[in-house]
Amino acid sequence: MANNLLLTLSVRYWQEFQDTLSKVMDANIYIFDAQGNPFSQFSLPIELCQAINKGKAVINSTCLDFYRTTFNQLKDKELLTCPRGIKLCVYRLGNYMQHLGYMIVTLGPETTPFDREKEMILNAKAYNAYRTVNEVLSALLEKNLLGLQRLELNSIYEISRLMTSITELDKVLDLITNSLVIIYQADLCFVGLRIGDKIRIAQAKGESGHLLGGKEWALLHPVIERVFSQIEPSMLTADELRTLTGVSPLEVSSHSEIILYPLWTALGIVGLLGIVVPMSLGENGKRNLQIYANFAAVALANATLVSRLEEEAKTDFLTGFLNKRALGFTLVEELQRAATYGYPVSIMFIDLDDFKYYNDTFGHLAGDVVLQKVAEIIKSCIRVTDIACRYGGEEFVIILPGTDNDNALKVAKRILNSLENHPFPHRQITASIGVATLREDDTIDSLLRRSDEACYMAKKLGKNRVYNAT
Repeated sequence: MANNLLLTLSVRYWQEFQDTLSKVMDANIYIFDAQGNPFSQFSLPIELCQAINKGKAVINSTCLDFYRTTFNQLKDKELLTCPRGIKLCVYRLGNYMQHLGYMIVTLGPETTPFDREKEMILNAKAYNAYRTVNEVLSALLEKNLLGLQRLELNSIYEISRLMTSITELDKVLDLITNSLVIIYQADLCFVGLRIGDKIRIAQAKGESGHLLGGKEWALLHPVIERVFSQIEPSMLTADELRTLTGVSPLEVSSHSEIILYPLWTALGIVGLLGIVVPMSLGENGKRNLQIYANFAAVALANATLVSRLEEEAKTDFLTGFLNKRALGFTLVEELQRAATYGYPVSIMFIDLDDFKYYNDTFGHLAGDVVLQKVAEIIKSCIRVTDIACRYGGEEFVIILPGTDNDNALKVAKRILNSLENHPFPHRQITASIGVATLREDDTIDSLLRRSDEACYMAKKLGKNRVYNAT
């Protein structure tokens, strides 16, 4: 890359932008300047390269000599294999007027033969990465060196094309904010999502972006109400911006341009997009950013819907606990974590006593009310780090990370006492609880089976009691 472009380009923010692209495309990206010197680092870890180079950056002389030789012979693009056996797709960045540098894309070390299908996958991902990176760098070069903004629209188009093709909400948020910080050299960029009658800041980038994360602004706040009272973006003063929760500590120059874009779709308000830039974007810049905001609204709406559907797919609608399908995945994660850090894990199997009789006598609607209340009682008796699951009709499984057998028994007895003391409608509700603590020879199935068998023994011994698995 041209030296004067490097002088105006924040390596830190470029790395964040590049890392976001890598996550979106599930491919590794690495940038070199026009002289063949590393500009960025690998976005995703490659264990082999890290072991050789003692970190992310390529510093090994064999690797650097290989890259520089490749770059000297490269015309536009080439698929090749590095000295360590990793398949690479190399692109020359820039255009016929200006050479910017080189980009390397790899899928990482191959554990299976690199066949024709994998080659096509690498080529496709590398081409998408090249289009996006090259347009963004070209736009930055034109803006910084020539004072023009014509190519800005091209880079926004490339980012928007990627943005609307992904469904993971965190990746969409990262792509929106990181790309705007790079393209517009923004001091601050943030995205707020509508949660009920509030806007919650879901992502913020820039020098003071960390101060905004998670802040909530009421839709009826005068500034926010003004933003959503129109389709066009709202220009704010620094004083108006500081009236919003969490913004007062931010240092905003009186010369900065502050723009808030309402994010609308046909379904209504999705959220808002805010950007603070050190100088005026001009009419073209604002118009281009409006196009970007429109794409962002659609991408966020799609990703939010998918996220909600995924959450519903693993959540029991009646109690809000995890469902049986999600329990298996969660147990795998918890047992792996316990093995890694060496802490205990206990689980409880809870079965409400004679609940079928309650349903048959008082009706299923009354039974649902009881299940919801039981879930509330269980939640009040466990920690926020504990994980509750509705295993079946009247059966619950509680995972207690970091809890030994004695403390798990205390939690189980606390749940029994809370059930006994609650004034349920029609008649008292009790439960039988089996407790099992992870042993060295346990699997997920054996741990669950032992807690289930303990619950059965609690019922056999008279119900409304806790039984400890052996």
